[in-house]
Amino acid sequence: MRVVAGAASDVGRVREGNEDAFLVDDRLALFAVADGMGGHQAGEVASATALEALRAAVASDQPINEAVVTANRAVYEMAAENPEMRGMGTTLTALVTLGGNRLLIGHVGDSRAYLLREGALRKVTDDHSLVEELVRDGRLTPEQAEVHPQRSIITRALGIDADVEVDLYTVDVGEGDRVLLCSDGLTTMVRDREIARIVRTEPDVRLAADKLVDAANDAGGEDNVTVVVLDVVEVDPEASEALDADAVVEAPPAAPPPAATPAEAAPTEAVLPKPRRVRAVVLTLLPIAVILGVAFGALAWYARRSYYVSQLHDRVVVYRGVPGGFLLWSPTVDDRTDVRVSDLPPYERQRVTAAQPQVYTSRAKAEARVDTLRTATTTTTTSTTTTTAQPRTAPATAPGTRPKPVTPPTTRPPTPGTTTSP
Repeated sequence: MRVVAGAASDVGRVREGNEDAFLVDDRLALFAVADGMGGHQAGEVASATALEALRAAVASDQPINEAVVTANRAVYEMAAENPEMRGMGTTLTALVTLGGNRLLIGHVGDSRAYLLREGALRKVTDDHSLVEELVRDGRLTPEQAEVHPQRSIITRALGIDADVEVDLYTVDVGEGDRVLLCSDGLTTMVRDREIARIVRTEPDVRLAADKLVDAANDAGGEDNVTVVVLDVVEVDPEASEALDADAVVEAPPAAPPPAATPAEAAPTEAVLPKPRRVRAVVLTLLPIAVILGVAFGALAWYARRSYYVSQLHDRVVVYRGVPGGFLLWSPTVDDRTDVRVSDLPPYERQRVTAAQPQVYTSRAKAEARVDTLRTATTTTTTSTTTTTAQPRTAPATAPGTRPKPVTPPTTRPPTPGTTTSP
């Protein structure tokens, strides 16, 4: 198999440092994206350490799942040896080509892998995040997950524990297929349909990577964003190796419902003559429709009458709706304020990031709460740090590139039992 790769990484428009990293190693046919976390320089160190250990493990002929476990151990041991890096971690989504027409993907965290085939984009990996688990359990809809205030909380990452469970995916590909690896800085800012449009319409992999990064920044750039785009240009199906891994299987199409037999339909025709039957159905259904319409309106009014103040990355945001969503209605961003969560005093920061925020019956009351938070930042902050957008890192083709160390703010302190992706 032969693939062509293009990659890009950018600090975004809010963060002061880039904790993401990527790996493009044509010699090993190894490609990966890592999204570090931990604050200060720890997130940057975690992602870079994981990729270096991953490459060394694959070079020594370790299978990709064992190589990811090796990378986890490297991050964990570095954190244990350096007290200032305790609690650091990173996501990792890594891909290796196996010859023939097969790719093998090792995955931990909420970075993602997508497959574009014949114009249709399909997500290959499952996020290890709190909201993704709620979606899988049926407690949240995908639309509610997109705006949930806790969607950045991840449940699995490298470096947090001595051992890690690695999801393994085997993907059969053909010539003309395109694979995308990306950090959540892309998927939290750009919807899948827009991602699909860009990767479908831009033939050059390097330009496609640049355009995806630009789309995330145009949408606000509230996180670091990193992408690796791969084009499959040549395959040899006869040379495919047998793999001891879970295959990615498409769900079979649902069977059509059985048609009613003439014997089942006949009694209905015999009940009433047609004009009387239609009138009876209308008279029966009309009150039900009125009741359902009134109930639907009441539920919509209840779902949209409330406001609450929470966070969206490092910004204080006013949401309209019920926290976590109510039936068909998800909360929506009503006002993205200029107040930064990291500038708040600890007691106010804890209230803003609480799992159950206080609900207000009017927007005016929510805005009054924001004014209180804005006052708290001005009374506790003695200096102002101006955040400027850093220039985007040029697309890299050389293996092992890691960004220069910088000192980003701590935006996601670890929570017991969970870890938080930037």
